[in-house]
Amino acid sequence: MKKQFLFLFVLFLFISGCKGGNTSHTPSSTTQATPTTTLSSAIPTQTAPRISQKSDAILGEILKDQSFQVNFENLGESEFISTQEKTDGEIRLHFYVKKGDSVAELKYEPSSLNTFFSVSAVSFRDVSGDGKKDIIVIADYATGVGDMGAIPISQLLIFKQTESGFIEDQTIENKAVSGVPYRILTIQDVLIGLKTNPEDSVANAWRRLPTGTYTLDGSDELSGSTLTVAKSSGDVLLFSMDAFYSPDKEALAQGNVNIGTIDPGTATPSKTEMIYKDGDFELTFEMISDKELYLRDNGEPYFGLNVGVTGIYILK
Repeated sequence: MKKQFLFLFVLFLFISGCKGGNTSHTPSSTTQATPTTTLSSAIPTQTAPRISQKSDAILGEILKDQSFQVNFENLGESEFISTQEKTDGEIRLHFYVKKGDSVAELKYEPSSLNTFFSVSAVSFRDVSGDGKKDIIVIADYATGVGDMGAIPISQLLIFKQTESGFIEDQTIENKAVSGVPYRILTIQDVLIGLKTNPEDSVANAWRRLPTGTYTLDGSDELSGSTLTVAKSSGDVLLFSMDAFYSPDKEALAQGNVNIGTIDPGTATPSKTEMIYKDGDFELTFEMISDKELYLRDNGEPYFGLNVGVTGIYILK
């Protein structure tokens, strides 16, 4: 009986010891760190770098009367800026499109280096046929060479609107200029030129010349010349001319006036010009614009002493 009791007591101690050992090695779920799926939020978020557009410096003096606010289809509300830069006695025109803080200069090839002196016209129209406004600029310059060296010549600039900005389109420029044979252009001339076959440009321009009275620029009470155009077509120019010269007011009062008259006169085409001939004398008519002519004689004696007819004639 004692042996049985002792055996049961030992068995009890053995079982109690095993339970205590298992409890001391069981990990506690309340003290163990649990990984979180938001651990990556501790790393700064990477964003695409901001690409700053190149901005050109605006050079020269801004020409306010040839600078405008424009809503371009690709850029939205923008500013077109014309400037005139003077360096070492030379004049250079610059053109810019400004959108916000970004400025882009419009590059072009000048017809004559270092001779630009004015911007005569700016317009924003679709001339490329894509439904988007292009930029039309007419810049005038003078060469100072020859009989007509002081008379301005227009260079047409057309900047085509593209997805990336504006680019000079010389193909459209050449088409417009070949359609109007004028020395000085207007925006209306450009639009007419784009619709005109170059083969018909000269004849069409002479047809558009208004009839009426043209006065020699610089005429005064002592000398001058008046041209009256009766008919102008692609085949003939019918006109009359009255010119005079007097040395002073006293001579003028006494009727001491030298005169030169052509009435009537008929000039016929020669390339872009009309030429009147009478013996060895020739008088050449050249279109400066749709309302201005340049006349010059060949130097042969024809009119009275000191009577001059060469120069610019402007429609009254």
